[in-house]
Amino acid sequence: MTQDEIFLIKLNDKIASLTQQFAALSKKKLYEPCFDAQLFNYQGVLLNGYTPYLTELESNYQKLTNLINKENQNHYLEQIVYLSDLIVKQLSALQRELSTLSLRKTKNNVQTESTLHEQLAKNLGYLTRLESMKYQLQQDLTLQPDEQTKQLAVIEKRIANCRHALSIIEQQIEQS
Repeated sequence: MTQDEIFLIKLNDKIASLTQQFAALSKKKLYEPCFDAQLFNYQGVLLNGYTPYLTELESNYQKLTNLINKENQNHYLEQIVYLSDLIVKQLSALQRELSTLSLRKTKNNVQTESTLHEQLAKNLGYLTRLESMKYQLQQDLTLQPDEQTKQLAVIEKRIANCRHALSIIEQQIEQS
């Protein structure tokens, strides 16, 4: 077995191992790129987890394999070196991502929780203002009864929407 073949086998094993480790995260949505644009071309929203990164890594591996298996390797030496270096960097980046994922989950949960509490406080403020408006409208004797009824109905609907939003936020806080 040549050194090239051993190198390709080791790379393939590492890629297969990473693919298997990331398989559990294939349903996770990522809303921002995880890696620099120079490392991975894909920079969009990732609806199926890290799969686009792994696909790009595998594609680069296939390109490298094809170049190494060509007859006149010296002609493609620069490309082979570039792809080898890129693949090693991509592997390292994905391994780092995997090892720091638990830290990121904790950080994101804390951020999500604080954001949810901020939304809860904001909606409680809305609810207080709406109930104040309702009380003032009920006390207003200058309005026609029909007009007052219409405005009360609008405010009641807003209060109901606000309470519904509050219950959803409270459920999300309980789940996090």
